[in-house]
Amino acid sequence: MYKSSITGLLSIISLSMLFITGCGSDSGSTGTGTLNLNITDAPVDSAAKVVVTFSGVTIKPEEGSAFDIDFVDDNGEPAVKSIDLLTQQGANSEPLLADQTLDAGHYNWMRLKVISSDTVMDSYIELDDGSQHPLYVPSGDNTGLKLNQGFDITDGGAISFTIDFDLRRSVLSPNKNSDAYKLKPTLRIMDNENVGHITGMVGNESLTADNCTKTDYAVYVFTGENIVPDDIDGVDAEPLTTALLSDTFKYSVGFLEAGTYTLAFTCQAKDDMSDTDEVIDFIGTDNVTVTAGATTTHDFN
Repeated sequence: MYKSSITGLLSIISLSMLFITGCGSDSGSTGTGTLNLNITDAPVDSAAKVVVTFSGVTIKPEEGSAFDIDFVDDNGEPAVKSIDLLTQQGANSEPLLADQTLDAGHYNWMRLKVISSDTVMDSYIELDDGSQHPLYVPSGDNTGLKLNQGFDITDGGAISFTIDFDLRRSVLSPNKNSDAYKLKPTLRIMDNENVGHITGMVGNESLTADNCTKTDYAVYVFTGENIVPDDIDGVDAEPLTTALLSDTFKYSVGFLEAGTYTLAFTCQAKDDMSDTDEVIDFIGTDNVTVTAGATTTHDFN
């Protein structure tokens, strides 16, 4: 991802968002509704695969104790779902829960149950050179990835969320005493009813500037219009997410809430260390408006 191969941010995290409700009656209604939960990813440099293995989801209703939804196979035996996050970029996503029936009511939070170890390849990363390394979440086997996200299930209603693993911020290189990479996820969680996507192309003439090559480029996305772009360093202006270019010079940014964003691209993405301040030159900057349920096309020329 960057000069030292891959960097990132954060351990087990909490995301505070506005409560999101399904359509229909209030959260005190009786009956059942359904929950859909999908996984997507903002990409990372220098990796061929980033595989995370899940065993289920824990959900906490407002009334009563938290309960587990554990994955099982066709024979009812315990099972896991392993997702290569690098295959879920742009507007792509992989279902984690599909049409999961829940009692109508308010729910306080959910937790993704992750299987990871610093010595076993349950979850792992494969680098561009073909080498594979364990990928672990600190305390992940005990606490998982908790999302402090309130939501309502209404009688007969359905709600769908997508969780974005921003790998550019989330993967830390091994320390000198270990071969394992650390996953400290920076997550976004979005209600699918409220999001749209951006896709486009970066003009070929831009790719020759300052001896840059296609693989050096990334498109950075900032919330709001006319934002002066900056690197990833934990200080404003901080990009909401990023996207790499395909072999045909295209980019795709998925699951953005409706609104206006500043998009900027740079050929210094590999120099951008997420925990320090670097001077990054952004070659092109434009405002782009996202509409819920639609894909906006924007080319950098």
